[in-house]
Amino acid sequence: MSAIALITPRYAPAVGGVERHVEALALGLVGLGLEVEVITTDPTGRLPAVEQRAGVLVRRFPTIARDAVFFLSPGLGAWLARNARRFQLLHAHLYHTPLALQAAISARAMGLPLVLTPHYHGTGHSRFRRLLHPPYRPIGRWMLRYARRIFCVSQAEQRLLAQHFGEGLPSLVVPNGVEVEELAGARPLGAHSDRRRILAVGRLERYKQTDMLLRALPSLPDDYEAVVIGDGPLRATIQDTAERLGLRHRLRLLRHLPRRELVAWYRSADAFVSLSRHESFGITALEAAAAGTPVLLSDIPAHREVAGYLPDGRAAFVRVGCGTAELGRAIEQTVGLGRIADTSTWQLPTWAALARRAADEYQAILGRAADAGGA
Repeated sequence: MSAIALITPRYAPAVGGVERHVEALALGLVGLGLEVEVITTDPTGRLPAVEQRAGVLVRRFPTIARDAVFFLSPGLGAWLARNARRFQLLHAHLYHTPLALQAAISARAMGLPLVLTPHYHGTGHSRFRRLLHPPYRPIGRWMLRYARRIFCVSQAEQRLLAQHFGEGLPSLVVPNGVEVEELAGARPLGAHSDRRRILAVGRLERYKQTDMLLRALPSLPDDYEAVVIGDGPLRATIQDTAERLGLRHRLRLLRHLPRRELVAWYRSADAFVSLSRHESFGITALEAAAAGTPVLLSDIPAHREVAGYLPDGRAAFVRVGCGTAELGRAIEQTVGLGRIADTSTWQLPTWAALARRAADEYQAILGRAADAGGA
């Protein structure tokens, strides 16, 4: 099989759910003997324009005004239009940015098959982004209908796509994964402190509601502290909330960490909390659970699906619009579930399985294209 292009807004060393997914997919495909190039952006302007990362060729393009929301990159679109014919198949990620559309247009122009992983939430996460969804939907419908395959990371995402774009999409569920050995075998952070560590990990956006964890702290015993790992526009709100409530001494607000340190936090927390209003999956929740930490999740379909991969009693739920007292009680109950020392026997989805399924689907698509060409 010739080269596969993965088109994505950002790639390692950038961090995030989509970034984690694409990196794991790229490395898994290379491990299966496929040639992979990642076509992406670099809003920071600080990363190499071209580099090899663990056998994956990564090409990065600047975004307009260092935009890290829509990832508008005319340079990437122009390069892809000129060079798409070098690839046998384009695999685009994230419906919510123009990059997937640029990939679809280039695939259509060159007669190439398109695979799409939309990571679809169904709405924008700011008022302006929500306003853009209705006019973009007809264009998005064309893109989805053009794709040969749509990889949904959950059944919840698959149902939402069918609800918004109609039945008959060429979709299948290929869930995100975890590296079980990495998580189960990680070393905790030294001796356990005399505090209960309540961990939240992810981009600090309003729809993820991480600030609710701070608001719930006053209803919890004094030995509870919040450990928030991530960055984003909600960071200032979290800092202001901690200051206003006199909770600075009970908050550790950390920016994105190297993988080893993040996994150590997973292994050291007393509970993991994700209060998001919208998700297509919930990678950090699954990783925390695989590291032995009980998880408290907002009661949304994607989180219910993540909990379905876990043994009974390892996940608890709280209403999306719950009050702080209710959230505090739920956190204490989740801590009471306790940590698990060994999760190696759990039947969890893995990144290796995702890569194998993707490679099989690529081969099926290209095989049919070859048969059609021969006919």
